[in-house]
Amino acid sequence: MSKVRKSTDVYVDVSRLRPLFDEPAPPVDLSRAVLPGHPDDPTRALDRMVGKLYLKRLLVLLRDHGNACESPRVRHSVQGLVDGLLRLPHEELIRVVLRPEVTSWIKTAQRVRDGERRLSPETLLGYAGTFLMPTLLRPDILEDAEILAVAADGELPLASLHRALRVAAAPNALLTVRVVGASLRVDGGGKRIELPLEALSGKGDGRAFPEIRDLPTLPEGPLITGPQAWHDIAYPESASRPLDLTAEGLVEFAAAIGSGLSTIDRYWPEAATVVRRTAVHLMPVRSQGNSPFNFTLHEFRGLIMTSGRHTYMAAQTLVHETAHNRFNSILDLYQVTANADEERYSPFVEVPRPMVNLFHGVFAFLNDVQMAIRCADAFGPADGPPIAPYVDDITDRLSVGLDTLERHAQVTEQGAQLLDGFRAAMPR
Repeated sequence: MSKVRKSTDVYVDVSRLRPLFDEPAPPVDLSRAVLPGHPDDPTRALDRMVGKLYLKRLLVLLRDHGNACESPRVRHSVQGLVDGLLRLPHEELIRVVLRPEVTSWIKTAQRVRDGERRLSPETLLGYAGTFLMPTLLRPDILEDAEILAVAADGELPLASLHRALRVAAAPNALLTVRVVGASLRVDGGGKRIELPLEALSGKGDGRAFPEIRDLPTLPEGPLITGPQAWHDIAYPESASRPLDLTAEGLVEFAAAIGSGLSTIDRYWPEAATVVRRTAVHLMPVRSQGNSPFNFTLHEFRGLIMTSGRHTYMAAQTLVHETAHNRFNSILDLYQVTANADEERYSPFVEVPRPMVNLFHGVFAFLNDVQMAIRCADAFGPADGPPIAPYVDDITDRLSVGLDTLERHAQVTEQGAQLLDGFRAAMPR
């Protein structure tokens, strides 16, 4: 006997997504995904495929956590989020589910479902509202919906809009967000804020409203922030924590990393397009002694953690960590080697690492070294460490890593394609 759906259950109208999910999988040759700029680069197709994977997970988790919550107010909020998502154009829907705050929410919601993490339904689903609501702020998208969102440190973050709202609410308080005509209405802490939607979208001048705070960003590029309240819930305990810089410190960090994006724009514009599409959030971390430090987190897709660097060094970091993000998406879709966990010496960290990590390293350092080669003639000793010795060193390490993969990886069809791409991308 089929289960009867109650009128208060959260419902996902999958018919609206049938055209998206019925799309045939495009032919993908991963050898063409190694470096940006290949005429048949499948990166956009891969983004769409992995975006559909995360979208399915998101909708199932919203439905299941919503229906497990006894609060009608929370269920109504979740239904509003689901309905709003289903009204978005498919391309926009794919972009929002691949944001780091959303992919990390999906992972956290899975852990809560599986009993690995304790979190109240109101908090978990309130954060879903915080992360998804900014993309839905249109009269035709949020129809008759009251979305719950979490205030943190006196602000309601609107990450995808690169803005935050100053609110009078206690930490971790739930706010109610509604679209009323062409305005946004936020209730919480005994106060109401009402602002024109145009002032939040970037089309209007947010400076006219003291409640709106613009967040630092790179030109047409990623958001830049310090630590977020969400990280106390979702951030891996083993990962280095982001720095809590002053406003002036964040501006300096943005200027430094921004000089790297400008360098990519000038010397490898195809890579700049991929960086802007993939890396949507940057956060500063502390250097390790005199050495720079940068990394990505699989569950925070599109986030790059990096210490401050300038010009060509920042450019290398951006293409390197963007490559790690892209490879994480590849791993979400494909198995590249049957012995992924077998450990072999990694020339990049000089200790044994799982085979799949060697794939990661070769993929990222090929992008890194190709960035260095492209801008080598533009920078001299006065700009920083010499580029030529770095290129020679990384090329040697890539040769060792690629040789290890060729001799020891039990590659799948997709893994073999990657090895073809690695060979073609090696510096000559």
